Amino acid sequence: MGDQNRKTPSSLSTTETSLAIVEKIRAHNGIRLRTLTEELDLSKSTVHAHLTTLRNNRYVVKEGEFYHLGLKFFELGEYVISRKDIYEIAEQEVNALNKRVDQIADFSVEEHGRVLSLYSELYNTQSSFLSDRRTFYMHNTASGKAILAEFSKSKVEKVIDRWGLPSETEYSISTLDELYMELEETQERGYAINDEEVVTGLFSVAKPVMHTDGRVCGAVSLDSPKYRINNDSINEFASQLDQTVQNIEQKLDDGSYSI
Repeated sequence: MGDQNRKTPSSLSTTETSLAIVEKIRAHNGIRLRTLTEELDLSKSTVHAHLTTLRNNRYVVKEGEFYHLGLKFFELGEYVISRKDIYEIAEQEVNALNKRVDQIADFSVEEHGRVLSLYSELYNTQSSFLSDRRTFYMHNTASGKAILAEFSKSKVEKVIDRWGLPSETEYSISTLDELYMELEETQERGYAINDEEVVTGLFSVAKPVMHTDGRVCGAVSLDSPKYRINNDSINEFASQLDQTVQNIEQKLDDGSYSI
């Protein structure tokens, strides 16, 4: 179970090889040609040919002996973020939520069975919780579980079949039965929680954002150090999230925005 690179590096297609190179460069925050060839188990000439193509198309730059990702990805990222109106609405509302509460607000969406954090003050602080990580498994994040709770059972199973149930801390959900129980509780109380399941010491509450046609658009969450959490703070988080979700859904409902 899980998406564990079904092909070996030597059997990768041309496109997959280029994508693997991009991922390696990102993972290493810059990488030498020799290291790339060793980690991908490919010839120097093959890797160099891919790097040359990526450089010629501005996806990669070379600084000394190291290859880094180019600003072309920044251009593409700006396009992706501007493509849907809901992303702009969510950014406005998350900023407003941040101003109302002394916690870390975020808006996340699901794509290809993973949850992606789009807007979070976490990345503008010196917090050591998650560094610059933005993509997470769905089963152990509050936003992921808030979204999964709106999925059909078959769709949930597809996500788990692809990615499995990796445990990131001792508190992570590790079985499908546990996950289904958690999703039922999420539906009953109206919000999802992450109790140190991704990072020890981090607690999160999240609520889904729904379109008028019943589709789930994403989830808004509030994150806090666990030591600050009690029943009153959880209720306050849920109340603040309610207001933010309602604001986003009302703007989507007026017909002038798209998702």
